[in-house]
Amino acid sequence: MTSREQLQESQSIRESYTRFPFQGFWTWLTGKELSNRESARQISPIECAVWSVIQLVSGIAASVAIMTWHFNAVWILLSVTLTVSGARYIVATIIHHGVHNAIFRSELANRILCEVLSTITIVQPFDSYRRFHVHEHHGREFSTMDDQDLAAIYTLGLRPGTTVRRMKWVLAWQCISPLFHVRYLYGRLKSNYHRVPFYRAAMSSAWLLTLTVVGFALPMSTFLIAFVIPLTVVYQICSLLHLVTEHAWVLRADAQTVRESHVKNSHGRFCGRKLPPPRLAGVAWVSAWLGWWLEHLLLHLPARLLIVQGSLVVHDWHHRTGSDRNWPHAVQRREAEVQKELAQGIYSYTDIWGINNVISDVMRRISDAPAPPSLSRLKYRLN
Repeated sequence: MTSREQLQESQSIRESYTRFPFQGFWTWLTGKELSNRESARQISPIECAVWSVIQLVSGIAASVAIMTWHFNAVWILLSVTLTVSGARYIVATIIHHGVHNAIFRSELANRILCEVLSTITIVQPFDSYRRFHVHEHHGREFSTMDDQDLAAIYTLGLRPGTTVRRMKWVLAWQCISPLFHVRYLYGRLKSNYHRVPFYRAAMSSAWLLTLTVVGFALPMSTFLIAFVIPLTVVYQICSLLHLVTEHAWVLRADAQTVRESHVKNSHGRFCGRKLPPPRLAGVAWVSAWLGWWLEHLLLHLPARLLIVQGSLVVHDWHHRTGSDRNWPHAVQRREAEVQKELAQGIYSYTDIWGINNVISDVMRRISDAPAPPSLSRLKYRLN
């Protein structure tokens, strides 16, 4: 399928949702804007940061309340989803843009916000995250063996020459592997103390002490459900799925520029599927719509909340624009760039619909890629 054909297919999927009302909601869910929809309400980065914290706190509070007064498995599932979604939004969107100095105009303000939020979520401090992400991942190391995100993918067993089927089994095992989760959590804890300023180590110690006190104050089952499981195991599974689907993870060719590799190895991860044809009837109509709604409820909505939340759904736009402070409107900004390219008769973006299809596409590209020169002693990180 050519780039133009892919674009036409992507646009037809999004346009099929115009049969519904509330197009703002469908733009948010799918991550794809209509080419002719009026601009959405202006949202500031600070507003996004506030709402992400409210989301995290609300999820934890709801889990504690449900466990304390009336346990209900469905409500616990929803509250845990809210908790993890808030934590992932804080780390992968707010802190991520913070290290790009794209929340506040002041670097000091960005640093303070990121230090506080990364302490609370027990992830990398500002300095190490900025060095790894901004200077390496967004720099010349991208799509090389020195890119610690790519190194993490290969180290976990997703490597060139491995079949897609096998890589899917490897990914499924990593999601439930106790060793993976212990190593990931150890890395998170270590990053809060290893080569960090004294103030950061003190912040981390105070926060861990606070969590210990809370753990003793609450029943063990409540503490596990409200804090431990969502912010370790579930969080880390979602982080892994985001990492795997974030880029194509193939090594940059010698003749390829850094800019070209950022464009070619990045893609939009849209959530949804074209609506069933309007002329169906009877059993075919019921079957088609039941499958469509279940797929959105069980796959696309969770993916949007937990894996490609915020601006991550169009992370390819971010790799072209870097520290653009308009990232709360990344979906609209990307579509504007797409339309600008079309007016010039070109299309360089890649659209993939459905996180399941993104996984398959990424693994296919890894599988078909040339073998790297060496896989020993790779330096990698997980966040």
